[in-house]
Amino acid sequence: CFFFFFFFKQKTAYEMLRSLVGSEMCIRDRIKTTTELSEIIKQSVPAFVRRKEKHPAKKTFQAIRIYVNDEINELKEGLGTALTLLDKGGRLSVISFHSLEDRIVKQKFKDLSKECICPPDFPVCVCDVKAKIKIITKKPITETDGNIIKNKRSRSAKLRVCEKI
Repeated sequence: CFFFFFFFKQKTAYEMLRSLVGSEMCIRDRIKTTTELSEIIKQSVPAFVRRKEKHPAKKTFQAIRIYVNDEINELKEGLGTALTLLDKGGRLSVISFHSLEDRIVKQKFKDLSKECICPPDFPVCVCDVKAKIKIITKKPITETDGNIIKNKRSRSAKLRVCEKI
């Protein structure tokens, strides 16, 4: 339940968990297939959610995958490693496919592009922090509507680029 909330802010996380724990399959046999889990999740969400185009279990399976593979920490470590390996003037391009990933990339780029981290009320900078990167794409580059029609998976892709200075 925690990772449903944490990764996706799912409003129905508690209902899903209650249905999952209280389901007959869970009590009697154990859930053996992803199809069974998917069906329990589908039945646990309100009808208006089930009528939406996307399957209600999609985000749940995505949250489980992100949690099990530790993808958030891997992304943070990967960004740090990639930036240390870059030479001065080298560019790092990152494509994210989820808002949580994009937020992490955006924040990392923002933090590394700051010139000074002193409080605003300090009259003179005492931190001696220098920007490590220059952000090339102020806003993420996203796919065009025409290409999204051809490739639906590209609709969530966001490209951010920075340059090491």
